[in-house]
Amino acid sequence: MIFEKTFKEISIILLIFTSILMIYSLDYNIGTELKYMYPDIYFRISNGAGGYDPFLWNENGIIESIQAIFLLINLFILIKLATFRQANNNYKIFILLYLIGIFYIFCEEISWGQHYLNFDTPNLFLEKDSIFHNKQSEMNIHNISNLFNEIPKLLILFWCSFSILLIRFLKYPVPNYIKHIIEPNKNLIYLSYFIILISIPELIVDKLNLFDSSNLIIYKDNLFYNFNSYQLSLSILSFKFIRFSELQELSLYYYFLCHSIFLKSLLINKVNIK
Repeated sequence: MIFEKTFKEISIILLIFTSILMIYSLDYNIGTELKYMYPDIYFRISNGAGGYDPFLWNENGIIESIQAIFLLINLFILIKLATFRQANNNYKIFILLYLIGIFYIFCEEISWGQHYLNFDTPNLFLEKDSIFHNKQSEMNIHNISNLFNEIPKLLILFWCSFSILLIRFLKYPVPNYIKHIIEPNKNLIYLSYFIILISIPELIVDKLNLFDSSNLIIYKDNLFYNFNSYQLSLSILSFKFIRFSELQELSLYYYFLCHSIFLKSLLINKVNIK
């Protein structure tokens, strides 16, 4: 497929970009302390004094904007794919559901336009007694309850991480159209590996409550002295120096985008696919 080479090039660029972002964000988070510990050898690349850079990781920041772009491009691809008449009904039904799902995620990510049009949040989402009370006072559904946030996110995470692995190792015979829908191209699994690689350590550290921020810094005479190496390792391993959910969503939405492009290429090049 033509997109395979482009996919590899874009993925490498995105990986390099993400790596630079992680180095910058780590420096932003603990660079002041590292400079204090190693004044002659540590070179700072940011002016951060702790926490994470809001320009990158806050609402409407760089990362969220890239996410929105991925989703928007995906929508155009799926709309075009929905008009592809040669595909059989199994693919058409999936594409329609896929299109509705991506449209919903895109609208939720931009709070149905509120992030860019800056209109006021309706009182329905602000009143604490309302069943639609939004925890972040925004016009979206996913911040109302974990039912609309954590559960859908967990299903999406499973789809992007393990669906290909499951279909590859499942001994029960699966119809070809399901295999093609789940894995339209063999290269897609590398994104699954990446999502697993960044998600599993964070999940383990978070669910087992291994990281304790109060023990991260060792003080001497009420001043910074050193880091607790164990806690620092856990902090880096579980991406505590950024908003991990934004990094994870960036990876998931890139997966969706590549999946749609691969599926489009598969259906166009194999019009008789069953």
